[in-house]
Amino acid sequence: MAVRRHAALPSLALHAAPVGRSQEAFGPGVVAALLLLVDPASRLQLDPRLVADTLGLTASECEVAMALAEGRSVRDVAMAGGRLENATRFHLKRIYRRLGIAGQADLVRLVLSLAELPGSRN
Repeated sequence: MAVRRHAALPSLALHAAPVGRSQEAFGPGVVAALLLLVDPASRLQLDPRLVADTLGLTASECEVAMALAEGRSVRDVAMAGGRLENATRFHLKRIYRRLGIAGQADLVRLVLSLAELPGSRN
């Protein structure tokens, strides 16, 4: 969903995802949804080779990880890459196992943390 701002600024992108039963113990209360608000004007420009090399990802896995870090949904990532949504989820599961992380939030946090490394921007 697009969130309009002043005419001179691009719209913000708001992504909402319902949280399943297995994830409801997220902090002090029950969570019904996770929201991600992305400002397209301030997106990071990470070097895909740096991300792939640092995290030990294949080119396809890196593409998926970086797209999620940019605020795209799994469905959007699949469509942009010409993949089925299940194929994209398969890549995600391999990434999670390889990196020892639990989900998309951990992956996004990890990818975004690479922006602090020297030489990380294109």
